[in-house]
Amino acid sequence: MNRVLRFVLAAVLACSALMLTACQGSPSGSNDKKTYKIGVLRIDDSLPLYTAETEKLFAKHGVDVQVIEFSSAADQQKAMEAGELDGMMTDMIVTALLKKAGTDVRVVAMALGAVPQEGRFLVVSSPNSSITTPQQLTGASVAISENTMMDYLMNQYEQELGIPAAEVHTVQMPNLALRTEAVLAGKDIQAAILPDPLAAYAVQQGAHVVIDDTKLQKNYSQSVVVLTQDMIEKHHDDAAHFLDAYNEAIEKLDSQPDAYRDMAMKKANIPAAVAGSYRTPSYTAHALPTEEEVSRIMNWMVEKGLLPKAYSYDEMVAHVQ
Repeated sequence: MNRVLRFVLAAVLACSALMLTACQGSPSGSNDKKTYKIGVLRIDDSLPLYTAETEKLFAKHGVDVQVIEFSSAADQQKAMEAGELDGMMTDMIVTALLKKAGTDVRVVAMALGAVPQEGRFLVVSSPNSSITTPQQLTGASVAISENTMMDYLMNQYEQELGIPAAEVHTVQMPNLALRTEAVLAGKDIQAAILPDPLAAYAVQQGAHVVIDDTKLQKNYSQSVVVLTQDMIEKHHDDAAHFLDAYNEAIEKLDSQPDAYRDMAMKKANIPAAVAGSYRTPSYTAHALPTEEEVSRIMNWMVEKGLLPKAYSYDEMVAHVQ
């Protein structure tokens, strides 16, 4: 009987130990880390994320991040809406549209645009056009991408410079490469809004600079990094470590721009024609959009019918510390 009792007790203790182990997780399982997937486009705005990945800064700060490239902003947005990403490099218009569609995200950092000199956009006219001043855009055909950041920028330029928006004939041309080719050809359109480096390329090919947004009174163009609210709330430490790595990458880019020039040219698809004059952009660490910048975009989206109601600053931006 004693032998049977000892056997039963041993079995009970073994089962208890097994259950306790199952509840606690295995030692290896307890060290498993979630991999966060961050979407990027192959443009200058994504370079801090590429740098953090290349320099293994995410690992240094104890967070596992996979940078995933997309060939188009539309594909990236679809992946975010499908729950396939934990964050991405984008702009505040897309951020608000994601929220409207049910994907709760927050801006946690700036990519480019903390100051006017970052993330330059130009309105350029065809080499064979006589349009060289903003006022001459009245009656002209200008290629944009409707309901996007570039549509918003064009409206802001018109307001600041006193150009009658109703008298500027905008042409829907979302593909930036085709837009660049079209404005250089000067057949279907007379002018276009372009970001660098395509803007610099167009100018090098003879296009005229009509508006340079780095010379305007206000700072209108910002690209941002967003994370899901789920990551911010449930994995706050990881979100903070992600930003630590991101900001360190910016500091490296700003302190050693020449060291990252080759990587930047490759990742940002810099046209060969401007390779000789290309300079790695400067970025601003620990930066967030201002309340004025957010409010201005929200009001524009409501006026355009893109949002039924403006999101508040706190609904758009998170201070992750």
